[in-house]
Amino acid sequence: MTTSPALELVSVTAGYGDNPIVRDFSARLAPGSITTLIGGNGAGKSTLLRAIYGTNRMFDGQIVFKGETIERLPPWERLKRGIGFVPQGRCNFPAMSVTENLKMGCYTLPAARHAAAIERVMTSFPMLRAKAKIDAGNLSGGEQQILEMAMVLLVEPNLLLLDEPSLGLSPKMQGDVFATVQRIAALGVTVLIVEQNVRGALLISDRALVMEQGRLFMEGPAKEVRTDPRIRQAYLGGNIKQTAA
Repeated sequence: MTTSPALELVSVTAGYGDNPIVRDFSARLAPGSITTLIGGNGAGKSTLLRAIYGTNRMFDGQIVFKGETIERLPPWERLKRGIGFVPQGRCNFPAMSVTENLKMGCYTLPAARHAAAIERVMTSFPMLRAKAKIDAGNLSGGEQQILEMAMVLLVEPNLLLLDEPSLGLSPKMQGDVFATVQRIAALGVTVLIVEQNVRGALLISDRALVMEQGRLFMEGPAKEVRTDPRIRQAYLGGNIKQTAA
């Protein structure tokens, strides 16, 4: 029996104004999988994430989520249907505490569900409970990124879009963020991640999609893409250590 994809992109062309950036892009994401989207600067990776979430212009194609075509829906309707998006850069409320940030993340939920939702993410990510009273702006970069993912997870999305979650973080904090992504996927959430640390992202991913000039250049199991000579040369600095194979 074939499992229906969590997300299917069919010949998606999207961009800004009258300028298409992503062109004729098709892909399928399996439920509960982690997929890394790879490409050079300007390849269209962030544009594709925004197209899935509905914050830029869709010129052509279809976005099918849980069997429903959603490309005509506004972002808030996509959020209601189970798509969460953590954009690149800090997107918390730095002068508010961790708990207050989580309360803000509950804004689309009925008030009666807020306490249970916050308790759920604090249980999943103990750091949030330990630092509940600390202002978000006083957390480390990695802790802020985990908080921002948790804020989206409050609404229990089925699909989580992550744009450069480890950007600017120390190697240790990058490791913490990648471990958090793995825990999220283990909960059954499908993850599509754009990440400047291509090696680290591929090591935790099930599949990879490679973009060039807005088009799909290559796709396949993450291990196969990771060891492809073209990908090694372009994105991984040449040879990969044997331990990473």
